[in-house]
Amino acid sequence: MITDFPAAPLPLPDEAELAAELAAFGGGAMIPKEMRRTIFPVITKEDVFNLMLAQRALPERVVADFAESYRDYVGANHALPTASGTSSLHLALIGAGVQPGDEVIVPAFTFIATAQAVVAAHAIPVFVDIDPRTYCMDPQAAAAAITSRTRAIMPVHVHGLPADVPALRALCDQHGLALVEDASHAHSAKIGSATAGSLGDAAGQSLMADKNFPLGGEGGIAFFATEEAYRRAADYVERHGIDYRMSWVAAAFGASQLKRLPYYDQVRARNARLLGEILDGTGLFRAPYVPEGHVHAYNMYRITLLPEAVGLDDLPVHAVKEAVHELLVAEGVPAREWQNTPIPCHLPFQHRAGFGNGYPFSLNPGAVRDHRPEDFPVTVGMLDSTLVLCRELRSPVEYERALRYADAFAKVARRPDAIRKLVADNDYRRPYEKAARLG
Repeated sequence: MITDFPAAPLPLPDEAELAAELAAFGGGAMIPKEMRRTIFPVITKEDVFNLMLAQRALPERVVADFAESYRDYVGANHALPTASGTSSLHLALIGAGVQPGDEVIVPAFTFIATAQAVVAAHAIPVFVDIDPRTYCMDPQAAAAAITSRTRAIMPVHVHGLPADVPALRALCDQHGLALVEDASHAHSAKIGSATAGSLGDAAGQSLMADKNFPLGGEGGIAFFATEEAYRRAADYVERHGIDYRMSWVAAAFGASQLKRLPYYDQVRARNARLLGEILDGTGLFRAPYVPEGHVHAYNMYRITLLPEAVGLDDLPVHAVKEAVHELLVAEGVPAREWQNTPIPCHLPFQHRAGFGNGYPFSLNPGAVRDHRPEDFPVTVGMLDSTLVLCRELRSPVEYERALRYADAFAKVARRPDAIRKLVADNDYRRPYEKAARLG
């Protein structure tokens, strides 16, 4: 039987380990290989009992009860549970009134499902660059992309940090556009007291098993500000015979997970603070930026490299990042890129086959662009100079593990000579020069 129980506890780090040789050069790793597994999601007896009891109820009632509980948690007016995050985004766009051939402004940095959902709605994704500090959609870039055929702006709360909704809301109001949130990373994220998912005219959110709020397998939910928008989406599904129904198993699991979500949120916030304090003291690394009044959900934790702070500014920043990545992984830190090229440079938006014969792109040829990575300099610069921790700050990540992650970053930052050696010994390519990949 496979157990989720850890094989052994991680010891607290000490100064001698920080001063030791890097693991990539023969030293001991901050996290030994046999202790690197991160367990998620947490499955408890409450989850199991809830699934067993749910078998006595009608599947539709299990799903409806879950959706109502989560709608109330988010503070949205209406909710429609779905089978996946992509389907929730599709229905959010439909509910917001997006029609075939309309233009929807989306960020160039996101998961591909954001733009795929626009195509699913038979509309045209128009890609814009991101803000250099938040990595969310740049409101000025969005403003410059508006045309007479723009119907909606679709910001993504990237990694769990809410986008600049006040600026984007003002832009939408000025031009009569819908604001549709992609809140797939942003469970419990807030601006002030308002929770992501309730900030726009509509929102879609993934609830798949690797999110901060996981259901049992795949799942999603669409939120709507008005009864009219909700009804438009619900009628669309019925009229087209689309099976976007959420599984009752997923809903039953989510119902018990929802009760623990505030606890999980507190653990992530604590681990993010702990890691951030150490990162900001290394010189080489900078913790994520969080604007005043925003609550970051930390679905992912994107760390920026500052080579100039340790005398490496004569080297290409992407090469420094690659070398640092190798050193961190050797220490047992599961750092990664999470995206390596702007979304408009992925094949579906280069070939634009769509549903066949170029549909729906053929409905609005004037909105179509042949993009290159260089068209999105902020996105490319961010991909060159950042690394991500994905699920490594979540409960049940132990306090000791969070400390060891932090100390591994500090250990690497102390060795600019090792970084320089790796850069000299390797021919590192820029992220977008590699085969485009997701995640």
